[in-house]
Amino acid sequence: MKSLLSLKTEFQKALRVGWFLAFRQIRRSGRGTTALIIFIMVLTFLNLVVVSGLLVGLMSGAFKQFQESYSGEVIVTTATGHNYIENSSNLINFLRAHPEVKSFSTRHTIGATVLGTLTDLPQKNQRANQMSTQLVGIDPVAEQPVTGFSRFVSSGAPLGPNDWGKILIGRNLIKKYSSFADANIPGLDFLEKVDIGSRVRVSFSTTDGNLVAKEFIIQGIVKSKVDQISARVFILDKELEQMLPVNKEQYQEIAIRTNPNYAPTLVKEIKNFLGTGYEARAQTASEAIPSFLRDVETTMGVLGNALSSIALVVAAITIFIVIFINAVTKRKFIGIMKGIGISPLSIKLSYVIQALFYGVVGSAVGLLLTFGLLQPYFNAYPIDFPFSDGILVATASGASIRVAILLVVTLLAGYIPAMLIVRKNTLDSILGRN
Repeated sequence: MKSLLSLKTEFQKALRVGWFLAFRQIRRSGRGTTALIIFIMVLTFLNLVVVSGLLVGLMSGAFKQFQESYSGEVIVTTATGHNYIENSSNLINFLRAHPEVKSFSTRHTIGATVLGTLTDLPQKNQRANQMSTQLVGIDPVAEQPVTGFSRFVSSGAPLGPNDWGKILIGRNLIKKYSSFADANIPGLDFLEKVDIGSRVRVSFSTTDGNLVAKEFIIQGIVKSKVDQISARVFILDKELEQMLPVNKEQYQEIAIRTNPNYAPTLVKEIKNFLGTGYEARAQTASEAIPSFLRDVETTMGVLGNALSSIALVVAAITIFIVIFINAVTKRKFIGIMKGIGISPLSIKLSYVIQALFYGVVGSAVGLLLTFGLLQPYFNAYPIDFPFSDGILVATASGASIRVAILLVVTLLAGYIPAMLIVRKNTLDSILGRN
């Protein structure tokens, strides 16, 4: 029985010889063949990282827009079954004095109906030119540092502090602007024959059953891939407060800007401040994201992993074929090496090292392309999807795991064909017999 020390010495010797043989074979192989194999490994790596990263980035882009355009890092909304955030005024004072709160925006929201045609009554069996939506009262000055709201005004002009009687309407509510207008979906209605400068009537019912209505002039169209912007209408908060009969100082939404790492702590502090006597829902942007978007993100991740698995199989088959053909064409040479005393382990290691070379170089080039070129490019120029700006999500830890998987698959794909050839009889290999 060989001692552990002798086995270690034997392996080290085999590794040195295998390294020498692998280096010689790589140097003597055609540059075109080597470049092609490395190119395949680069494409495999990009398939592992970039394809799945883009699929996940599709939803990450939507989450990022949700945070930057609507919720901030923390958002406080009404609790289930309540019409407003209780103790809003004291909570606002708390946020105004908090050292970690960079800015915040308070919003009134109420379900309303927007009537687009004020002169002509609808004909028989024809619906009125109206639709239901959320009426939002905002302070344009406070909203700007939180969401940069004015950047969403694609046509017309944004609201100013003195723009009483003016309204901004989300593009998905107007047939002329909505990207869904030609879908002909049953139950999906739009305002027709309205545009900037048109007069519309906004009405809503109060808690005591009274109807409140007021006419506004459309000052602008807001466009965003976040439904909370593109499917709502906006007026000045002070004007909406005048229309509300009660609870004028109580808000329905408070979006807060803070350090992302501090957001969970701020949520806890808000909940502690409100206590058990007041009802409100305080969430980080991540918690406030609708659950169906999370489900879509999970599905995209599974799909990306499935595509990556196919890429791994292709890479393994490619390396297997390359090593196997290389070993078969050099079968006589392998027999001679065994005949002069070179250990089978050294020969097998030489082919494993070749496969490892292709995997390492391909992964290195893939990493350089991913983090040096593709990720900065997609961050600067996101993919324009209908519901988000797709980015490339790639992390160092995630890429490292994929590199490790690729190298393991590559090593196995290099070892198996070498083992099949090397274990053949030495004399048969030299004489070329099957």
